[in-house]
Amino acid sequence: MTCREEILAAARVLSRQHTEGTFSMQDIVAALREKRTQYLDITIRRLVSTQMCVNAVGPDAGKYKDLERVRRGRYRLLK
Repeated sequence: MTCREEILAAARVLSRQHTEGTFSMQDIVAALREKRTQYLDITIRRLVSTQMCVNAVGPDAGKYKDLERVRRGRYRLLK
């Protein structure tokens, strides 16, 4: 399973646990650690904050359009 696939699986579970459907970066990292992911925290954080986030900035920003940053430190899974 790729890092992105693991993040998406965790995001689906986490988004159902919060009334707003949001989750934090730390929630994602903790969920993947709990599942004994092979990926480093920095890899997970980079994917979430840039490549998977539609409103990120930078050269790889929004590559996958899976997540939206709704406020500082909170993300929402896009459908």
